[in-house]
Amino acid sequence: MVNGIPEVQVMFRRKAAKVVAAAKAQARVSGEQVTSAMCYLAPREEGELIRSIRVEDATTVQTGKGSRGFIEVVVKVGDEATIVTNDRGARFQNAKLQEYGTKNMPANLFFNPAWRPKTRARSAITRAVRKAWVSGPTSARHLLTSASISPPRC
Repeated sequence: MVNGIPEVQVMFRRKAAKVVAAAKAQARVSGEQVTSAMCYLAPREEGELIRSIRVEDATTVQTGKGSRGFIEVVVKVGDEATIVTNDRGARFQNAKLQEYGTKNMPANLFFNPAWRPKTRARSAITRAVRKAWVSGPTSARHLLTSASISPPRC
């Protein structure tokens, strides 16, 4: 039986904080796995391109309908050091040229093949979230007495 709504609210806030932390941690691990695969698949002679492969935390993402909240990480490739210029002075991202090729250069696939098993990453994040939710504190009294965890700001 519920002893009070505030106790239940605290319990769910704490569980939610634990779930978000577990999702972020697993997303980081999965992102690092994807970047390792990309580094392995990238052309060896493209050292700058390999060094530009990275995982970044993301709090928002841009969509066609604007930006929205996001808990996970983003895998990015390319930076200012990997921009190339053609004969006419147009600037291109080398990562895109390597992935899709040009009429004078065949494609060197490294991004999409590494990203294809993203369902594994999603499944791993889902498992981490479920585990955090189930193993989290279930008693509101337990939550109120544990001083080491503070409720998240809403």
